[in-house]
Amino acid sequence: MLTTVDNIVILLFVAFVIYIGYYFSKSVKDMESFYLANRSLPWSLVVGTLVASWYGGVGVVGTVGYAAAFGFASWAIWSVGAHLVRFPLALWIGPKIHIRSDVTIPDFLESTYGKWVAILGSVFLFIYCSQLGEITATGYIGQAAWGANKVLVGVVIVVLTILLTCLGGLMGVAVTDMIMFACMVCGVCMAFPSLYESVGGLEGMGELLSANKELLDPVAGMPISKAMMLLVLCLNVYADPSFYQRFSASNSVKTGRRAMLTCFSLWVAFDMVLVTTGMIVRGLYPEMTPEVAYVTVILEGLPAGFRGLFIVGLMGAIISTLDSYYLIGGTTLANDIYGRLKGEKLSDKKIINLSRLGCCLLGVAGLLLAFKFTMVYDAISFLMSLWMSVAFVPIVGGLMYKGKKTQAGGLMSMISGILVFAYFKLNPIMISDSFGVLEPILIALPISFVFWMIGNQIGVDKSTKENNIIKSI
Repeated sequence: MLTTVDNIVILLFVAFVIYIGYYFSKSVKDMESFYLANRSLPWSLVVGTLVASWYGGVGVVGTVGYAAAFGFASWAIWSVGAHLVRFPLALWIGPKIHIRSDVTIPDFLESTYGKWVAILGSVFLFIYCSQLGEITATGYIGQAAWGANKVLVGVVIVVLTILLTCLGGLMGVAVTDMIMFACMVCGVCMAFPSLYESVGGLEGMGELLSANKELLDPVAGMPISKAMMLLVLCLNVYADPSFYQRFSASNSVKTGRRAMLTCFSLWVAFDMVLVTTGMIVRGLYPEMTPEVAYVTVILEGLPAGFRGLFIVGLMGAIISTLDSYYLIGGTTLANDIYGRLKGEKLSDKKIINLSRLGCCLLGVAGLLLAFKFTMVYDAISFLMSLWMSVAFVPIVGGLMYKGKKTQAGGLMSMISGILVFAYFKLNPIMISDSFGVLEPILIALPISFVFWMIGNQIGVDKSTKENNIIKSI
């Protein structure tokens, strides 16, 4: 479906991305410059990297797939909920993060609960950073654009992502994110007006979906259990490592807060475009895989050259997300798992080299597991639920709770959360047709909180003086 012109546009983009990574590799001197860009990101780069990193293939292709399956409910429940919970994050949580000396989430866990909580949390953080849904999305895009093998396309994107991440660190990631953010928004929105008009607007959508009218309802198109799961997963942003990294890397508290608040209008409007597109795709191609149908219908409506820009926007969004999490995951393996188990302070050079190795391991693991999932959102909801079951309570409780926090509290919360999640994932319980299958996170999260409260009564308070200072701000 792509022409020679389109493929040339894509190849030029790939070369440009590699050049950016090489250019910023010369400024990587130590851990601070590699992981936090010397805490120098301006407002524009923070906005661009937040939008690009938090959308990616899951946010674009995955949202279209979920909208095709569940209709307007995917916006009214997931999009609105996810964005509303970010206001407190921008106004109160983010400023606390920026002024901390902790570099990573495991650093924070160690200063609050102790070494072994930090190591256990690091293991699951590393797994979370594989971001399987992004690689799943590459397969659908490659299948629609080139008729290519899903795994082959995934390999190409993962290799490109690893090159960018290993070369330029966070500054290289942030600059390319800004470029990919522009390509993503322009590419997706450029194709929307003609598609919307071609079906006759809202009235035409009503006729197109006459056999599936529940898709037009803000809640009726989604099982209760899945809706509850999505509302809970909205809170995952409070335990998301990319937010903590970006806020810490901004050049001031004010910059991070302004960037987050700027993103809200972009997120809400962009989601509306994607959800509407997904519903149209469901009506036009009810038998096709929604993610493949979306890319197909957009490419059919764009002229040569612009198709290449559209694919650049989609693939660029995926790379933007993967490089962010590969950077975090690689650093987690080096500094937070290997370094803590070794029991000694590693040199910046060794941490950077081990971080690069971690990026490669994440890429391999992602390719082995990503295509086990049918829908893009199934992959990311699995990882988010797993991560939240383990880390949400210890992280948010450690930041917000002013009482006693102990190593037993952190360990009991994490262990109980993962055991409950694993049990209900392996032994699904069907409640009813309207409620659906009981989602494991709905049980794991409250159990994790109960054991966190009980565990904090055992042992001595592990939180540091710095934590107590932060709470008073």
